[in-house]
Amino acid sequence: MEKSLNLSHLVLGVCYYPEHWEASLWAEDLRRMKEHGIEVVRIGEFAWSKIEPREGVFDFSFFDRFLDLCQQEHMRVVFGTPTCTPPAWLTEKYPEVLNAREDGVFYRHGLRQHHNYTSEVYLAFCDRIVTQMAIHYGRHPAVAGWQIDNEFNCEVNEYHSESDQQAFRLFLKARFQTLENLNEKMGTVFWNQTYTSWEEIFLPRPAPSKGYNPHLKLMEKRFISEAVIRYCKRQAEILRRYIPQEAFITTNGIFGNLDSHELTETTLSFMTYDSYPNFAFDGNSNPKEPGAFNDRRSSWSLTRCRSISPNFGIMEQQSGPGGWVSRMRQPSPKPGQMRLWTWQSFAHGADAVSYFRWRTAPVGTEIYWHGLLNYSNEPTRRLRELAQVSTEARRLADLAGTKYRAAIAMLKDYSNQWDSELDEWRHQDAISDTGWYEASQVCHAPMDFVYLPEDGSQRTVELEELLHYKLLVYPHPAILTSERAELLRRYVEAGGILVFGVRTGYKDEYGRCPMRPMPGYAMQLAGVKVEDFTIQSPADEPETVDWDGEQLPAPEFHEILVPLEGTKVLGHFCGSYYDGEPALTVRELGKGRVYYYGAAFTRETAAVFLQKLELAETFGALVSVPWDVEVAVRGEGVQETLFLLNYQGEVRRARVHVPMENCFTGEVLCGEAELPAYGVAPLRRLR
Repeated sequence: MEKSLNLSHLVLGVCYYPEHWEASLWAEDLRRMKEHGIEVVRIGEFAWSKIEPREGVFDFSFFDRFLDLCQQEHMRVVFGTPTCTPPAWLTEKYPEVLNAREDGVFYRHGLRQHHNYTSEVYLAFCDRIVTQMAIHYGRHPAVAGWQIDNEFNCEVNEYHSESDQQAFRLFLKARFQTLENLNEKMGTVFWNQTYTSWEEIFLPRPAPSKGYNPHLKLMEKRFISEAVIRYCKRQAEILRRYIPQEAFITTNGIFGNLDSHELTETTLSFMTYDSYPNFAFDGNSNPKEPGAFNDRRSSWSLTRCRSISPNFGIMEQQSGPGGWVSRMRQPSPKPGQMRLWTWQSFAHGADAVSYFRWRTAPVGTEIYWHGLLNYSNEPTRRLRELAQVSTEARRLADLAGTKYRAAIAMLKDYSNQWDSELDEWRHQDAISDTGWYEASQVCHAPMDFVYLPEDGSQRTVELEELLHYKLLVYPHPAILTSERAELLRRYVEAGGILVFGVRTGYKDEYGRCPMRPMPGYAMQLAGVKVEDFTIQSPADEPETVDWDGEQLPAPEFHEILVPLEGTKVLGHFCGSYYDGEPALTVRELGKGRVYYYGAAFTRETAAVFLQKLELAETFGALVSVPWDVEVAVRGEGVQETLFLLNYQGEVRRARVHVPMENCFTGEVLCGEAELPAYGVAPLRRLR
């Protein structure tokens, strides 16, 4: 079942913290929000002590007053469970609820997410606060839905408390049953790591270097994901016992060591994301890269969220300059950028956008994380932009429920993602992930992500879902199971195009390297065998691959390929000791074909693939734009809406090839059209 947001129109919201403000401000704040198009406020995710000020003592009066006022003002509420920040009375009396560093030293009270997910003591306290909230507030008419906790695994995503060690051993026992099986699967024979008792097994502890057992480290990530999902599901099951059936349950953010797809499938109504495009800048407010791929790079994260929930929500949309007292210095959005970022989210499948936050906090660590209003509470240009967005959202209300359209998809999975995070030989993963996504952007070929389910997952990905795409790119699936290879074979035989890159299929599901030819289960599928391979030496000249006279960059890692019968060589290496050796092959299989590239994919290389496969400029019959303008499309038929998004502070010009109407202005465009700095143009064909 699709886990998507289901709304009748585009919705705007804002994060609000009534505990930060005098109650005398509440009514005026809500009225000002409504005047600017806000329909929903998110509250409560850090307010445990406002409900349980002392152990076992509950006081509901504070949020009673606020929720009653919201009902009076016709403002809907998303209520957060406050378990991200346990109160001081809890952590001081019950230190076993705290998370710990590798050396066992506790993370103490004072920030957030200082707890662990496995302490039965903490879980019992969470059960009680969530139950009390659900009973008391669950059927309040102002409450539309619930957010569980806040940004799982955001501050830290590793756990080393005593309860975590015990839970990890239970996790491994369930997976491997016997120590003999665990020792064999985890390769503990290496460096004399063999275990003779379950109590000898620990999550990684301080060592002379970070050379932990890589197979056990991969299991650690799977364990953390399972622990977080169990923690979230426990709260969701309590809420469901008391809240109306139509009330939704979600959480916000997509962070490390967590299978967010499985989390949503088993626990949530849909996923929401926290979109901060200025994270494309470094801590000193410098662009990570010159050009147009700074805030535009947020589309990558929105694509990832869309792979979980095709219609999703933004729980926190950046509205002002950002930063904590201690880190994350981010500049203010330039005039027009907040509006641009909002429509970037809508264009990629969001049907609700909630800004962070209404007014900048006057106290605490986030006093520099600015909201729509500054400390002074006076009107700002950001508030004026919000009013403009609200007007535009009403004009495009029927966008809600429509789907983002893409003809190509990148295949992903959590096992390879987690394995690549700890494997220094897998730098090509990051190069190719960025390369393919940026190529899809500059070639105006909208791309989806499709996450293949993990072993034992409740999710499935069926052949029909894959056949929605003309091209699937699975750049470097080092871990490739026979089941996944079989699914991909069926996709190709039915007419799909599949692209693999270097280092495919040489590991099993535990991250071991079996004694078999590479690329493992992809060998018969792609029709190639790897004869030799090497990491590119920094001392060598940059390697290229010649494809019909076109020189493709081939960074990071190289495989010399031996084509099997029926496989055609398309490209050869240029340089080094393997000059002239096969580097790119294609095999026809059924109605489709499989390409294998013996290197990593840069933006330039991936762009050549898109052009040669005739998949660039997907909507080129409708509009032509410069490379630094994003093209995104939602809907079909009369609801097909083509978005042009200009991330540059300069005017860009487009050419509209058929008469189209600007949904914001009503202007009919055909021929040359101007896109202002940070401009947005949603276009629909005339009927």
